[in-house]
Amino acid sequence: MHADAAPMSPVPGPAVLHERDDDIAAVEGIVDRSFGGTGGLVVVTGPLGAGRTALLAECARRAAERDVLVRRARGAAAERRYGFGVVRQLLGGDAPDLFPAPEHPGSGPAGSSDAVSEALLEVLRDLTSARPGLLLVDDVTRADPASLRWLAHLGRRSAGLRATVVLAVPDGDVPVGDTAVGELLARADVVRPLRPLTPEGIAGVARARLGTRADDAVVTALGEVSEGNPLFLDAVVEELRAAPSDGRRVSGHQVRACTPARLRDRMAAAVRLLPEPTRRYLAALAVIGDVADDVLLARLAELDHADADAARRVAGEAGLIRPGRRPRLRHRVVADALATTGSAEERRQTHLRAATLLHNDGIRPDRVASHLLTVTSSYPRWAIGALREAAVLATRRGEPWTAIRYLRHALLADAPEADRAQVLVELASLERSVDAGLALRRVVAAVPLLAPLTARADALCRAMPLTLEGAASSVLAMLRGVAEELDGVTDPDPATRELALRLRARVLYADRHRPAGVTAAVARLDELERQPGGLPLDTPGERELACVLTHAAALSGRRTAAAVAAVGRTILAREPSAQHVHSTIGLVVGSLCMADAPEELTAWLGVALDHARAEGATATEAVVRAELAAVLVCSGRIPEAEEQVRLSFELFGEADEDALLPGLILAAVLPGLQDRAPAEHILARYGAAAEVPEGFGACLQMLRARVALDAGDPDAALEYCLDAGRRFERAGWDGAAVAWRPWAIEIRRGLGQLSEARALAEEELVRTRAWGAPLQLGRALRVLGELCGRDRAEPLLTEAVEVLRSANDDRELAHALRSLHALPDRVGHPPPDGSCPTTVQTAGFTPSVLVDLSPAGRRGGHSGATWALTRSEQRVALMAAQGRTNQEISDVLGVSVRAVEKHLTGVYRKLRVSGRSALGRMWEDGSDLSA
Repeated sequence: MHADAAPMSPVPGPAVLHERDDDIAAVEGIVDRSFGGTGGLVVVTGPLGAGRTALLAECARRAAERDVLVRRARGAAAERRYGFGVVRQLLGGDAPDLFPAPEHPGSGPAGSSDAVSEALLEVLRDLTSARPGLLLVDDVTRADPASLRWLAHLGRRSAGLRATVVLAVPDGDVPVGDTAVGELLARADVVRPLRPLTPEGIAGVARARLGTRADDAVVTALGEVSEGNPLFLDAVVEELRAAPSDGRRVSGHQVRACTPARLRDRMAAAVRLLPEPTRRYLAALAVIGDVADDVLLARLAELDHADADAARRVAGEAGLIRPGRRPRLRHRVVADALATTGSAEERRQTHLRAATLLHNDGIRPDRVASHLLTVTSSYPRWAIGALREAAVLATRRGEPWTAIRYLRHALLADAPEADRAQVLVELASLERSVDAGLALRRVVAAVPLLAPLTARADALCRAMPLTLEGAASSVLAMLRGVAEELDGVTDPDPATRELALRLRARVLYADRHRPAGVTAAVARLDELERQPGGLPLDTPGERELACVLTHAAALSGRRTAAAVAAVGRTILAREPSAQHVHSTIGLVVGSLCMADAPEELTAWLGVALDHARAEGATATEAVVRAELAAVLVCSGRIPEAEEQVRLSFELFGEADEDALLPGLILAAVLPGLQDRAPAEHILARYGAAAEVPEGFGACLQMLRARVALDAGDPDAALEYCLDAGRRFERAGWDGAAVAWRPWAIEIRRGLGQLSEARALAEEELVRTRAWGAPLQLGRALRVLGELCGRDRAEPLLTEAVEVLRSANDDRELAHALRSLHALPDRVGHPPPDGSCPTTVQTAGFTPSVLVDLSPAGRRGGHSGATWALTRSEQRVALMAAQGRTNQEISDVLGVSVRAVEKHLTGVYRKLRVSGRSALGRMWEDGSDLSA
């Protein structure tokens, strides 16, 4: 039964007609047409509480003011057995001979149906001959079949009548198989679905009824509570208006906590007066929901069929359930009322009985699971299967968190170890996208419970590979043990071979921080490449293994950048990106970045990012954003990279404090950013860790070097950088792709250690020529050229410019052009390119190491370095070097003289100059001091 028609509903207030002008105008448009002799059919639809009845009443009022003949009727389920009952309401008084009093159900007008229909049309035609007519039928879905047929007949003939017919059709109330209502909808000239009120409409209702007590926060809360439903809104507003205000405004919290008292209290009172069997029947219906039928309800309420039928009849007469084949509570507040009449334990037991009955009756697993979720005690053994099936359905619907809830509850069941292990594995597959560390712990708990070797291998492959770095030795021993067992299988089938490849890839992945692990990976790569077909990349397992092997070769410098890039591009073309985070395929991102070949990664990772966001996979999204940051840094797009790092940090915020995952992903990216806050965050979180993988420890040292530079301590920065290099070498990561040497060169250069810097630059050039990536080679050429004398500088810098034109980082090309542009001061040749940047910032350099202090390029042999001057310090330094006084600088920048003095003190310390005059000489010599 719908609230518009039920006697227990609140009387609709003015709120119901807010924002209904367009709907009323649609009806009035047909009425206007009827004055000219052509009528029409209008159907008004809407859900519970949308205001259909109120709309019909308003149309009747307006039509009466225009001297239109108005007739109203209403369908009622109780009268569906009486033929022409609705038509009798409309025309019975005008054609009494056609409507004798019925003596039994099904009686109606005398004569044949067709003849009566035509006679009734004649009656209507006579009534509307002098003035147009408006026939309004509410709840037409509950009209008797004969009346529906006549209304459909009227709709077919409406064009020749001066009558407008308006029918109200409740959403979802059309009986199954009822073609008559469908025909009416199809023949309607206008169908007007009554929409929820807009925020503006809700605001209008609230302020009209609550006055100044309804501020924006209240209006917002009313929108959340009512969702624009006029009935809900009216009930809540009326309750708020009736509450004592004490002169205070209504708060959003009050609105959200409000229960419409006129609905809840009336229904609760009615429930308490019902017989015990009826209360049990309604409690069962509230628990079981819309899957209930009389048999199931009887079993759940523990009633026999006769008592259940009686209970349903009583509840229906009380207006607490809707009519229909399956009984349903009329409104959710009925359930609220029922909740006040029983204990929590009774409800839990009812839910458990409901789950058992639904399971035995073969009802969908998610329906069963919804009841099991309310039970916190131990489950029966069958429940684990039902919850697993429900989790599968939820995953297919794109609801991973629902599936996780189901599986977590499945762990409460009393089940055999093998079943419990399978739940743990399935749970890990879902949780790894939101909590990778927890997923690994699920896998570790499951493996000992699984007997088949392939099941154990499959479980270990469910863990995100990143979680294996820094994992406990027992976890790695478990991984290696299962991998060795798989390797020992003779004549494996294709599925087993794939598992062996994927698991071996993970073993090598976990070992990549040890020289022996890197060596083993490169040896395996050599072996595979010697095969007739070369490195196999046909299956997912082969591609996972290839990613690990080529990444190790890149780190160790055992392959060229071109070879690594070729393999990486092939894998990108064959491997979908959506799930790469959960396999070793993710290493292809780092490999292509090291090879200066990131061109295809942005689009590839974009697909993965969209997929992760759509699924709410926060851990996956955090990893993908960190990978995107690496690609953007490699491409010189630093501001975009910093934004991706910020978003990645936010998503990693919920990760376990023991997990290395955020640091492992981000530590290698952060030294290249302008903002040092992320580096400090990583150091604060992991800097005191007792034991970390060697490669990760080296990355942390690079972050410490970065922070030391920003703090104006290049000596400490050099020590950190050199220690990072030693750690990289201990890990076997001594290839040119691991770029710690350029940092050390620049720091030594700034400290005046020119011979050491030059020697390291020579070594770096040899390594980068062998590696062959344009970015690293061009940088090495540029750095060495800036350190060499006149004879070598020009060819090195010229070659650097040519090489960097094919690189992906325009900042490095701009820096090389700038250095080449400075050559005329040294060797007397004109610049080859007039479009040279004039500042380090124009060249796009990050402020990690702002160096423009090549000793050979300065008169008087002056050397020094701008050690991460802040923007304010750079502005102050430039103006001071140009001869402005502290007061003048203060006036220009709008800061105090004391602030200028503090900035200058920092400048002198970082640049290692004695004072303002030395700063002026640096500026005259061409040193870059601009902001």
